[in-house]
Amino acid sequence: MSEHRIDGRDRMVMREMRLSVEHRAPDSYWGAGMSAGQASEAVVIPRGAKRTTISDVAREAGVSKGTVSRVLNGKNWVADPTREAVLAAMDRTGFVANSSARSLALRRTGSLALVLGAPATELFTDPNYALFLQVITDELASFDYSLVFMTGATSAARTRLIRFLEGGHVDGMIYLSTTEPRADEFIQLLESHPIPVIMAGHPFPDSDPLPFVAADEDEGGKVLGAHFLERGYRRVGVITTHLETLGSKLRLRAFTDIVGDVVSKDLIVEASDYTVKAGAAAMRTLMDRTDRPDAVYAVSDVLAAGAIEVAEELGLRVPDDVAVAGFDDSTTGRTVVPPLTTVRQDISAIARELVTQVLGAVDGRPIQSQRMPVTLVVRESA
Repeated sequence: MSEHRIDGRDRMVMREMRLSVEHRAPDSYWGAGMSAGQASEAVVIPRGAKRTTISDVAREAGVSKGTVSRVLNGKNWVADPTREAVLAAMDRTGFVANSSARSLALRRTGSLALVLGAPATELFTDPNYALFLQVITDELASFDYSLVFMTGATSAARTRLIRFLEGGHVDGMIYLSTTEPRADEFIQLLESHPIPVIMAGHPFPDSDPLPFVAADEDEGGKVLGAHFLERGYRRVGVITTHLETLGSKLRLRAFTDIVGDVVSKDLIVEASDYTVKAGAAAMRTLMDRTDRPDAVYAVSDVLAAGAIEVAEELGLRVPDDVAVAGFDDSTTGRTVVPPLTTVRQDISAIARELVTQVLGAVDGRPIQSQRMPVTLVVRESA
């Protein structure tokens, strides 16, 4: 097909049923982040032909659909090499962005989702969850934002969550969970949407695939381990849980690296969950041994509270017969008797930083993962 000039400024070149638009093509032909020069190379599929989709571009670029969506929406929190790979894939596949979908994605709702990866009842049993909810709600209000609270503890709940996100009801999402064994599947679901997502803590195995704000759990384990050495404890037991997650691994590894041989593998017990009941069951396992530990480190205050309950049941004095320490500095640790020696993670500061980061991403700024400072709080229990 020969070249045909539309007017003095525009030119359309049509060969072999492929159309390339140059110079005056409207913005809807390309996503934010593509220059006019890049867009001029894009291919517009003629009417009746199969239209190239975001899925096609994602497959070509080797990224998720969510990453493609973020490039289209001009999100600055996509790494430059990834952005270039996506733009190149758009060129190769002839992708044309849908302007109405892009406009919908860019619309602000004034709402943010806080998703709890646990049953809603845990708001009443885990003091950290309740504090997160309170502080995030207050912080969002100061930015004239509303909070939408949802749970993602079951497959059905996560299906509803994804449908909710597809509806464009929120500008961003904070995910709060202690453990996510189904990490790969859930990450793919979250990445299929262009809104910014940030994690509270380290709920995934081995690494952090999404941006996070968390306590410096490695430092917390170290300072508590040094405290145990200063106290002169010679047989130390550990109550941990969910060792498939990075957070638990950090709290355990850093502590044992410091205390060394005073902890043996036989004195490390994995509780079933982050509950007082689970902590009590793990403590009974330790106390049933002939070589009982003279001190116990529990990787959360609620587990430590369960340990203290069992010590009292057995007629053991804390800390004279067995010392107990936790991690979190939650209300549980402050109200248990005797008051708990623990590592303080500033939940309020973490919650405020989560809001700052996700709202910054809504405005186009990169999300910066943060490890927040911790401090040792010495009380009566150890």
